[in-house]
Amino acid sequence: MKLKDADIKDLHDKFEEALNRAQRLDKQQRIHLRKKIRNELFALLGWELATASAIMSRWEDRLSDVFSALPFGFKDEIAKSLTEKLRSPLLGKRGADSLDMLYRKRTSAD
Repeated sequence: MKLKDADIKDLHDKFEEALNRAQRLDKQQRIHLRKKIRNELFALLGWELATASAIMSRWEDRLSDVFSALPFGFKDEIAKSLTEKLRSPLLGKRGADSLDMLYRKRTSAD
């Protein structure tokens, strides 16, 4: 599923808020990290079939210094946000839970 512009703006706002909470960064470091974040978010616009795990895997490689500078727990927060944004509307409100239940029904029938 492709991320919408509003979703990417929301992710940008989350990164910006976390950068503002990071206390041990000087102005030059913040500018450098913002540039890296902006480049990665811009690259997401071209992903047609994005998954949360694929995005997080890419970001763990490319944004490792960003995640280490940001407050503890931010990486988990952004992963959860990505999962919610990329959840298929066909799955309903429960999303992955209904998928697991469907999988269990299928394996028990076999």
